[in-house]
Amino acid sequence: MIGKDKIIEILKKAVSRSKADQTEILVMGGKSYLTGFANNYIHRNVGNEDYTINIRLAFGKRIGSATVHGFSEEIIEKALKDAELIAENQKENPDFVSFAKPSKEVRQFDEKALYSENTANCDAECRAKIAKEVVDASKKLGLNSSGTVETETGEIAIVNSLGVEKYCVRTVASIKNIAMATDSSGYSKSTAVDITKINVEEIIKESTDLALSGRAPISIEPGKYEVILTPYAVAEFISHILYLSLNARAVNEGSSFLIGNFGKRILGDNITMYDDGLSEETIPLPFDFEGVDKKRVVFFENGVAKDVVYDTLTAYKEGRESTGHSLPQPSPYSPYPMNFVIEGGNSSPEEMISNVKRGLFVQRFWYTNPMDPKNAVITGMTRDGLFLIENGKITKPVMNMRFTESVISALNNVIELSKTKKIIYDMASVTVPYLRVKDFTFTGKTEF
Repeated sequence: MIGKDKIIEILKKAVSRSKADQTEILVMGGKSYLTGFANNYIHRNVGNEDYTINIRLAFGKRIGSATVHGFSEEIIEKALKDAELIAENQKENPDFVSFAKPSKEVRQFDEKALYSENTANCDAECRAKIAKEVVDASKKLGLNSSGTVETETGEIAIVNSLGVEKYCVRTVASIKNIAMATDSSGYSKSTAVDITKINVEEIIKESTDLALSGRAPISIEPGKYEVILTPYAVAEFISHILYLSLNARAVNEGSSFLIGNFGKRILGDNITMYDDGLSEETIPLPFDFEGVDKKRVVFFENGVAKDVVYDTLTAYKEGRESTGHSLPQPSPYSPYPMNFVIEGGNSSPEEMISNVKRGLFVQRFWYTNPMDPKNAVITGMTRDGLFLIENGKITKPVMNMRFTESVISALNNVIELSKTKKIIYDMASVTVPYLRVKDFTFTGKTEF
């Protein structure tokens, strides 16, 4: 790690050299490692240490940006000049007012919640030991495993000419396994700040149990089914509305289903969802990539539409304050919720299954895409575990099926939510429970 004092010193010096009216410099980087395994053996062990410097300048309402890798004075000086040249040749952005100003109310955060020495110190031998445990268990069961053990130690720092100075260091660890038989597969993944908090035995059991019980799947006809969606399936299904609907940009551009619905109940009254960068139920991130402290934003409370997230640009446009949800700028997807949570219910997954007379248990979705963004209609496929539920029991594996369903409709049809939730992480953090949903629409079937 470079460390807070050195990074802030470099950035402040660079900001002081800028000729622009406003200057913002963001540093992101650190060490990331991956041990991958396939066909029941470790086949790669890779690592990278890299830092990216994003420079953004404003001359009036003309914005220019440049990105470089490296901290030498020559590299930063050239990037400043490049950003200046780009800004000088840009059209004015009529919506631009200012880069971020120091937060009026600073949310205190526990640095220990962001960083773990266990993760930072997990070397190739540490990762290989975990991979071997997974592979050996699969071999004993006659299964073929593929997956990854990943660790990341990253630093984020932002300094601008308006007085913003932010820094944090964070760790993230993920372990994933896909266990495969000749005609079935099972998936499991877990992510945490501290790698020792990940239960490897649970990952092995979940993925291998699915693969073993999924052999010789049957074919069933498409139609509407009551479903139990695991957190993997829920996260993949829900994640599209984070950029399609739950942010001020989508509302401003007319693509969000929330337009005209604030203050109205448009989802089931058992649905409450929010974003909170300091929640330890997620992979925490205390401030955004403009240096604004993350606020807790409630999207829906008991089904009633409440609010969306803002970055500085969209906040100024509407006379609001940024909620601390900017992505690294420039970005067509900003603002974006990076610590999304759906509140759970009171049921266990087993109880939820026992309440289904006839339906489907869905382990995972993949290859999902929006078909009708305004109405949040998503299509995709099941994968790595699809099972028929009859009279409260999982009875038979089922060949994969295509679904086409509206997130709005599905979240109006939630009958039960599990008490337990799981963090699903892929750059952003989505923490969700199991959902029991009625009338979920499957539109096609496969031969596998």
